[in-house]
Formats: sequence, C-alpha cells, structure tokens
Amino acid sequence: MRARVALRVTGIESRRVLEPLAERHGWPLVIGASPLAQGFALEFENDRLQLRDLERPKLGALAVDFLSDSMRHRRRHGLSKNQIFAKAIGVGHRPGRTVVDATAGLGTDAFMLACMDCKVVAVERSPVAYELLEDGYRRALDDEEVGTWLPDYLRLARGDASAYLGALSEDERPDVVYLDPMYPKIEGKSALPKKEMQLFRKLIGPDADSERVLELAREVARDRVVVKRPHEAGPLAPGATRSFEGKTARYDMYAAPPRSRG
Repeated sequence: MRARVALRVTGIESRRVLEPLAERHGWPLVIGASPLAQGFALEFENDRLQLRDLERPKLGALAVDFLSDSMRHRRRHGLSKNQIFAKAIGVGHRPGRTVVDATAGLGTDAFMLACMDCKVVAVERSPVAYELLEDGYRRALDDEEVGTWLPDYLRLARGDASAYLGALSEDERPDVVYLDPMYPKIEGKSALPKKEMQLFRKLIGPDADSERVLELAREVARDRVVVKRPHEAGPLAPGATRSFEGKTARYDMYAAPPRSRG
C-alpha cells in the first residue's frame, strides 16, 4: 500500500518547490497550519526538502544531507580501502569501479562509494525517497568542495531497479551491482533501528522483489553483486561466494558467472 503523502506549504519559496511535486505525483498541497494527522508530510524549510511522519512527530524531520558533519568526517577519515564495505565492493581491486546502487534509498552508501572514486549510478523507485535524494544531491552540487567532483562520480536514476538493470546495454554493464534491500522485522530482535531508519522503513516497507532483482543483477554485473544484510538474517539467495562481516552488517558477494565469448 502506498504511503499517504501531503505537501505542506509554509511560504512563497516553499510553494515554488512543492507545486511541481504536486503536479508530478498527485500529492495534495496543504497550506500552512492546516491540520494533518495521518501519513507523511513533505516540507521545504531552510533550503531543504524534509519528511515528517505525522503519526510519530517525535522522530523529527528526515532529509538527505551529504554535507553534514558526520558525512564530512566519514569522507575525510573513513575511506580506507581496508574497510569491509570497500573490500566487498572491490575498491582497490581495480581503479574507477563502476557501480549501480540499485536500492539507493537516502544515498549514503552511493555517496560513500563515490568518495572512494567509484563511478556510481544510484537508482531509487520510491517517489518520496527519490525527491529527498535529488534535493540532497542538489545541495551537494552547490558546495564549493563537493560540487567540483560529485557530478563525475555520482548520478541519480529515478525508477524501478529491475527495469533499469534490464534496459542496460552491453557497454553500460557495471562492474558491481550493490543491493541493500529493506528487510522485514526480524523475529526476536527488540532493539529499534535509529530514528531515520524507523521512518524510512515505514515509508518504504519491505522490498518484496529482492530475489528477482538479485537474479537480474547477477546477469548484468561484470564482476560481482554485493548484498548488504543484517547479521541476524540469512542470505538473500544461495550461491554467495564470500561474505564480509562488518560491525553492523554483513556483505554477501555473488561472483558474476562467466560469459560465453560466442
């Protein structure tokens, strides 16, 4: 079931940004303090698009921010090629890896891969998530430092991962396809994820077609497919050739099958 989304207009600039979203997606515009009680509200405040869960106001607003202090710190100090994530993707194995992040979400992993000199296409099918992602990308392009290199290393693609992967030509095939599917709640796990993920999980819901996307990804990737999984979850599909255990997640690697030369 699609999440109910309204666009809350709070001023002239807010209306300028939100009206095109209303036309594109059919989301209703709500003016100012008009009461909203259910679903989600998208707002444009302080030069950023942000999302609120109207039923859980204490979670606060969610926005994509590639320029936050935490992201700057990770970019400057946490990009060692010995990181588990980098090892799983194969950073250092060959310079300039091409990667399709087929489940981009809020773009954190795609941005970090771009910071590792990978050429990344971030694909996202949720209309709300994509609008947040595109807004964060816009602000990053305006940054004096990040904006000079980001367009060469990260592109966004709106749409379904299966359709995107299925439409790639031979020349467009990436070295790596990366999947971080939204997974259902794991039985027996009581600790709640961080606030942003609680909101995002409610908005997106589980990815019911993850196995199909993995199957397509294995047909497309030149080198490997990498699937991020929680430690408590089993593999998305059998056949992983290697697993990389991190502190907060596991990365299952599926080697691309050899292709016939004929």
